[in-house]
Amino acid sequence: MFLSSKIVTKSTMRPSSSYWIRAGGSNNGFTRVPVISFSSAGTSSDKDNDEEDDDEPKARWFVPRAERGTRGVFTLESNFGEKRVFRFDRSCPTRELNFTPDVWQKHKSPYRKIRHSMNIFSSSPFQRLMFPDLALVSGISVGLSYYNYCIAAPGAELSIGMGSFAGITTAIGMLAGFRLNASYGRYEECRIFWGETNNTIRDLSQQTMMYMRDEDQRSRMLKLCKAYPVVLNFHLNAKGGHHNIRRTEEGGAINMIGDSPLHLQNEEEKKKKKVHSFEDRIHAEFKAELADIYLDNRHIEDFERICKIKYSGANTPIEVLTQMRETIAGCIDHGVDAILVRAMDEQCQRLCGVFGASERVLRTALPTGFTRHASRMMFIWSNLLPFALYPAVGPFGTMPAALIGAYALLGIEDIGVQLEEPFDILPLRQYSDGMFDAIGQIERNYQPYTPPSALITDATAINANPTGKTA
Repeated sequence: MFLSSKIVTKSTMRPSSSYWIRAGGSNNGFTRVPVISFSSAGTSSDKDNDEEDDDEPKARWFVPRAERGTRGVFTLESNFGEKRVFRFDRSCPTRELNFTPDVWQKHKSPYRKIRHSMNIFSSSPFQRLMFPDLALVSGISVGLSYYNYCIAAPGAELSIGMGSFAGITTAIGMLAGFRLNASYGRYEECRIFWGETNNTIRDLSQQTMMYMRDEDQRSRMLKLCKAYPVVLNFHLNAKGGHHNIRRTEEGGAINMIGDSPLHLQNEEEKKKKKVHSFEDRIHAEFKAELADIYLDNRHIEDFERICKIKYSGANTPIEVLTQMRETIAGCIDHGVDAILVRAMDEQCQRLCGVFGASERVLRTALPTGFTRHASRMMFIWSNLLPFALYPAVGPFGTMPAALIGAYALLGIEDIGVQLEEPFDILPLRQYSDGMFDAIGQIERNYQPYTPPSALITDATAINANPTGKTA
């Protein structure tokens, strides 16, 4: 059971559902497996279900909304007052959450340079470059200084003229700057995509409340609007925004199963290796987040269809858009004008267009020839830097000067590499939660407005004919 009993406060009942996994048998190779069952928390039925699902991974990172008053959604770390998403490994990039007025004030503080200098050793660029780049530059600097100072005869020291090396440095700097600008263009573009998705989801939710007359259709459409950013997040990011999930199980156990899904293993393999694959642990988080939308036990068939598509490796955002359009098309049978149906369908077209543009960025990197050439040039330049600095700073200043120079330029290139994949850095989970909250607010607060003139007209008509009889 991936939804704990803490979720249900006033009632201990949970919605029953099932998800689709690949297995032998009917349903085109898929079979149903229960996800959440109707049972009271702590009963024998609940324990039996837990025992049956021991071989299936449980969601560990998604925090249901009913528990968010006592549990934090994000794991943060603080460095000299700056809070960021926790980095479990030195290779992880810096990930920021949405900026607030307080964060902006600290971001623009006149003391920011002192604060940034104090946490330089815990920063992402320094830790990522620490090995092998800076370690190699340091080793070359020490070896060069030792050779020139202790072994080489006077006038036979190894070095490169600063004049000739300065021209190369200028070209390398321009290369690094162009690399960073190209990557930031992708980052900005993807942020615009999610802003457009947010605006479209809000528009579609408001149109749903305005135009759809059938309550069941409204409920289904609003749930699909909540589900869309969730499935889009998991489609664009391998971990669905749960960046602290590792590809190996905790405790250092290597995932001997590899990355093949657990539901494709036979029973003997599952008993031998009690290690869940990376994909199955991601599916558990996906199901938990999606089930949090369908807690009222209605429209479970939509939940099943989405999970089936996810497990088959197909395109889940397209599936949700298809279900949205099915709901919109069904409005015609309930008296909704075709013009209004077309207006809602245009919102789905906007979502589909932004989704396609996001896939373009995800599947198309900067030209790999340029990326590799820039990486080679940076590597060669940083390792030749000690030879150019030695004549100017001597044996004792070569290593610190080379490290500072290499860190300054290699850091720019490394930041560009991280920005090239924007969906791994942007706070997609916050964006999804923001859309969920907006849809909930629209659903709770929407009230059709009746102008006072209409009320007066109705009252006049009643007074003129209190019996309601026609002549």
